Amino acid sequence: MFDLYGSLRVTWIRISLVALALVVQPWLPAVAAGETFSNYGDFAKSSVPQEILWRVLARNGKSKTYTQVFALDGGTVGIANFAVGGLASLYRLMDTQEYFGRSRTDMIDKYSSKCRPGNHKGNDTGWGCYSQKWWREGMTRFVHSSESHRIQNQAWLDQMKPTIEVALQHGWKDSRSLAIATGVANSLGGTGFKNLAVRHGWRPEQVLSAYVGNDAHRKRRRDAIDIAFPR
Repeated sequence: MFDLYGSLRVTWIRISLVALALVVQPWLPAVAAGETFSNYGDFAKSSVPQEILWRVLARNGKSKTYTQVFALDGGTVGIANFAVGGLASLYRLMDTQEYFGRSRTDMIDKYSSKCRPGNHKGNDTGWGCYSQKWWREGMTRFVHSSESHRIQNQAWLDQMKPTIEVALQHGWKDSRSLAIATGVANSLGGTGFKNLAVRHGWRPEQVLSAYVGNDAHRKRRRDAIDIAFPR
């Protein structure tokens, strides 16, 4: 009799605990995918931008490095593949006189967007900045300088600021969501990211899935995001 009573009492306690858990569970706060941010300034001061650059975009040096300088698009440079208009973000932060013997204004006006003139694409075969020895050697000196990492990190962050701000405005406040936003924007541009986000209701995981599709390179970026910033 005692054993039966004890068994029934234990069963009742277990049922009560399960019921209590079901009642309480909806009120538990959702766990965000990593560190969260309320504004661009907090994000910029954190270590997350550098983690995105190195662990997601560069895939720990397997995809990109801080010291690369190559011929694609008339001259492509560094950890974020700065090229064409993106070169201006580097020029604004570096001493262009030291590396190129030219003013910052001159470099921005003549050796940024104009590195890929007209309908040219692919590797520079004599039409871009890379084929000019003084530019190539100056940029090589820069990427190997002691200030290069800091400048490249800040230049990329400056480029991504509009994307980060619009993502925050739509509730993308955790580090994984912001890694998705900047990872997509680094590939499609800020407008391309925004258009994709609008089409998918500003839902981070759906945006990432749509961006990736069946593209092998984009699958590697998705995998890098999953490793660096798991759900």
